[in-house]
Amino acid sequence: MSKRAFADCVIGQGVVAEGKIDAPGMVRIDGNFSGDITSGASVIISKDAVVHANIRAQNLMVAGLFCGTAAVRHEVRYARTARVQADCTGDSLVVESGASVKGRFSRTSQVARV
Repeated sequence: MSKRAFADCVIGQGVVAEGKIDAPGMVRIDGNFSGDITSGASVIISKDAVVHANIRAQNLMVAGLFCGTAAVRHEVRYARTARVQADCTGDSLVVESGASVKGRFSRTSQVARV
């Protein structure tokens, strides 16, 4: 198998986890997670996920519940099913109609490198 086959991290539906994730690739949360997430790529919070975390990543896509903070290098995207109570920083923000958002977004290209 290639080295890339082991670079991604998935917390599956029904899984409850807490702690620290430091992944060179994509991180996808389908279950419940509390803690810190650092990703060298994207963090995806799926529709049924519950995440209480401090996130550092290249991109962030939220479709479930996200509470915490995020320092994102590029795009923050909230899907129509997102429920967000977080302060985020990134280059751009996309909010789909129907998303529930409470928090601040700061646009900056000076986010610390991940």
